[in-house]
Amino acid sequence: MTLDHLRDNATKVNVPKNNNPALQDFVADVFIAGSGPIGSTYAKLLVEAGYNVIMCEIGAADSFRATTSKDGTGEAFVPGAHKKNEIEYQKDIDRFVNVIKGALSTVSVPVERTTADTLDPAAWNADLTKPPVTNGKNPKQSVSGNLSAEAVTRGVGGMSTHWTCATPRFHRDLELPRIVEDEEQNYQEWQRLYDAAEKLIGTTEHAFDRSIRHTLVLRTLQDAYEQSQRLFKPLPLACHRLANPAYVNWHAADTILEHIYCDPEKRKRFRLLTNHRVTRLELAPADEKENVVGIAVVKDLLKDAKDPGPDTSYISAKVFIVAAGTVATPQILFNSKFQVRDENNEVTPDSLIPNLGRYLTEQPMTFCQVILKQKLLASVPENPYNLPWWAEKVKYQQTHHPEDPLQFPFDDPEPQVTTPLSVDHPWHTQIHRDAFSYGAVAATIDTRTIVDLRFFGYAEPRESNEIRFEKDITDGYGMPQPTFKFFLSDSDKERANKMMEDMCDVALKIGGFLPGSEPQFMAPGLPLHLAGSVRAGLDPKTHVADTHSRVYNFKNLYVGGNGVIPTGFGANPTLTSMGYAIRACKSIIEKLEAGEL
Repeated sequence: MTLDHLRDNATKVNVPKNNNPALQDFVADVFIAGSGPIGSTYAKLLVEAGYNVIMCEIGAADSFRATTSKDGTGEAFVPGAHKKNEIEYQKDIDRFVNVIKGALSTVSVPVERTTADTLDPAAWNADLTKPPVTNGKNPKQSVSGNLSAEAVTRGVGGMSTHWTCATPRFHRDLELPRIVEDEEQNYQEWQRLYDAAEKLIGTTEHAFDRSIRHTLVLRTLQDAYEQSQRLFKPLPLACHRLANPAYVNWHAADTILEHIYCDPEKRKRFRLLTNHRVTRLELAPADEKENVVGIAVVKDLLKDAKDPGPDTSYISAKVFIVAAGTVATPQILFNSKFQVRDENNEVTPDSLIPNLGRYLTEQPMTFCQVILKQKLLASVPENPYNLPWWAEKVKYQQTHHPEDPLQFPFDDPEPQVTTPLSVDHPWHTQIHRDAFSYGAVAATIDTRTIVDLRFFGYAEPRESNEIRFEKDITDGYGMPQPTFKFFLSDSDKERANKMMEDMCDVALKIGGFLPGSEPQFMAPGLPLHLAGSVRAGLDPKTHVADTHSRVYNFKNLYVGGNGVIPTGFGANPTLTSMGYAIRACKSIIEKLEAGEL
């Protein structure tokens, strides 16, 4: 089955209501903006509940996984697969960094430094009295207060097509958001949501159990910190080891969407519109106390290329969910005029969503790479932990590759270790190997000896940290240009300093620093864990949505994604964001069944 055939068949799903012969207008029970893990979670649960769902994604479907349909009649091509699952990248993880770089678009680029002193005088040069505004260049963005490395991905699956797949739970006291007033009930509710989210995305801590490098790093750190009783454990990951143990399948949005695409009956209730920009939502005329969204206005970005003419369609639904990322979700709501700013860029009192974009959080991040200590690598042939599988691996390598100085398999899986965020060490840690290889790895270095350390701190939510959207400047997709104003508090800075000290201490327990990858702070925004822009919480005065992710003052508008998280956090946020979506779906289904939506 070709992809063209797949797409042709998809047009027969959810037959459109044609109000205009030049366009396709759609009717569904639920409309979803965004196709990442959160949008996919909403889609999966609502389709399974029997509702028709239309999902819009601004980017293309450029990664697929072929699998067998539930009835066994043919293949299903599930979009949103992790691109790291390609064999060539599993064999050489450092090459995958270029895939990631190609998928990311910087959000806001200051133009104060766009002039080029050495340019040919006859060539056009930027004039700062009228600076460039293309592709994220933003004359209203100050260098100070910018999240210079903050970037977005446009495509089916979103960030999950190239994420690290780390899925830790938030710390009960320091990170966990309050969705129920009572603290114990809140904790128990989150345990239920985490259990469901882990099952849905496929979290495990055992995919690297039979890795020499993983075991060596893990046991070395456990022994080094035994007296302090500091916990070191496998990093929770959304993945599974394949039948060939040299390879692992990394999970992404396709893991969730598979439940729809492999079931012919569910597939009939789902339609994915790719290369469609969600321009805005429009309110329906209503006499009710709460605002009701009536339609989503979407633009087919490929319409002009295929068939010049009108390119706007209208989608009506009972429920509207915007889960397009921490930047695009408030961007769509701002463009819908749900927040209005005056000539001084202040939010007007009549704005429907006054807290949109406020209380932004992002993580300070430290990074380094080490070469494992000689004494650790020298211990490998000795099987220091007396593990039968370890001895088998060493024997295989010695027999088949006696010339190898390291004496363990070339395809031995990488380490995936963490020491969880705690009160004494309030930062999340990843001691592993990943494609974000910032150091210049020399050709003479055996990459089996390299370990990456990434430590993520948390920033306290503050109203003054915000993302706002410009009324007179647009981004490359014709939407209001985002501008950041973000500063760490004094306590944030102090924690970051201690985090760097701790990372260096942990790193030196296992190796020596790789030249070019010595300990360093990474550019603001590089973790890509931006949150808080549509925060959910119990108090409408300081939040955008309630704890079921329904936007305050709206009857049928819901939000999703990391932007919903209202707390500061150091851990990867995807599992928590999925928990919010699972909780929201339960509420949506109950309201739909009761006829309240």
